Amino acid sequence: IEGEIAVYFESCFHPRIGLSTDEDFTKPLYQLLEEKFNIVVVRSNEHIRAQQAGSIAKKLGVHASDPILVRERFVYDPGDRPVEYNIGFYRADKFTYSIDIKK
Repeated sequence: IEGEIAVYFESCFHPRIGLSTDEDFTKPLYQLLEEKFNIVVVRSNEHIRAQQAGSIAKKLGVHASDPILVRERFVYDPGDRPVEYNIGFYRADKFTYSIDIKK
């Protein structure tokens, strides 16, 4: 819905990468990391939990006591070194989780 925010993300990158706000973020992020910094992402680990919106409520347009989902993602390179930490805050009333698993 126009004007509504359903999710809010924050990302932090390991300082050894040297990523700055001056980068060309019109490219996909992991493509940029590989082309400019020779960093290949090979693994990520995610955790999802429910909690009250609290201090993030205003950004999502909900009340502080409303439920939200919080997704934390830890991203690693082939040497299992951390590349990125990303946290996403999802409005529970606007979130759908779908998964397609094949054997």
